[in-house]
Amino acid sequence: MRVRLLAVIAVAIFSLVACSTGSEDVALLHREITDVQRELQEMQKDSLDKADLQAMETRMQEMSSQSMRSNADLAAEVTSLQEQIEALHASLDLTTRQLQSISQELAASRARMTTGTVLPPVVAAEGATDEAVAVAAAAAAASGGISTPEELYRSAYEDYMRGNYDLASQGFSDYMERWPSTELTDNALYWIGECYDAQGEPQQAIEIFTRVLDDYPTSDKAAAAQLKKGLLYLKMDDQAQGVVHLQYVVYEYPGTREADLARERLKSLGLTIR
Repeated sequence: MRVRLLAVIAVAIFSLVACSTGSEDVALLHREITDVQRELQEMQKDSLDKADLQAMETRMQEMSSQSMRSNADLAAEVTSLQEQIEALHASLDLTTRQLQSISQELAASRARMTTGTVLPPVVAAEGATDEAVAVAAAAAAASGGISTPEELYRSAYEDYMRGNYDLASQGFSDYMERWPSTELTDNALYWIGECYDAQGEPQQAIEIFTRVLDDYPTSDKAAAAQLKKGLLYLKMDDQAQGVVHLQYVVYEYPGTREADLARERLKSLGLTIR
């Protein structure tokens, strides 16, 4: 293209020189040469712009390819994490089953230790659960075994904390039967109520907490029993009874943690108690 432009310039110069030698022709020649140079510069600029555009297109293609690779890597990482989570869930299920088995073995061992003799195996009826078998073993041990009040109470409380509510309730009941007048007898009765609550039996729990208040009015569990009654009535959609019992906690047991909890629960119901 440059060769053609130079040829055009040469022809134009030659023609103008051949046709005229006047100053006007020379000036015209200069203008023609200037115009051709300007066109040449613009063509060179366009050529550079096209080169830059190609470079940009190449860079965009490279970035697009890199983005596709990054997305593929991210998808692979997500898949790997999902597999790890599934493996953890499976491991957790296995651990839970193992813990349940260990808990049952401990209950059976504790039952044998309380008697000081080897107990005959407890045969479960068809359809009986493992927990029912453990409860039966503990009951058999308690009926003829000898243990201290502290050991029996601690054993029942540990069962409660592990979620073995039937076993815990049986242990606390045995404690009350064997030692009805210790400083922990009222506590044992209270925890029987907690076992009923944990098993979704609010009415039975309320009856137990009422016994705590009636039989042991000065118990250190009295405020807690009163609070539990209010909360259980609310759980049973009996708001009137629930509010009455919570207000009683605030007024009769001021300064206690139970009073603070009752006040907060009343506040959540739109009631302010000073």
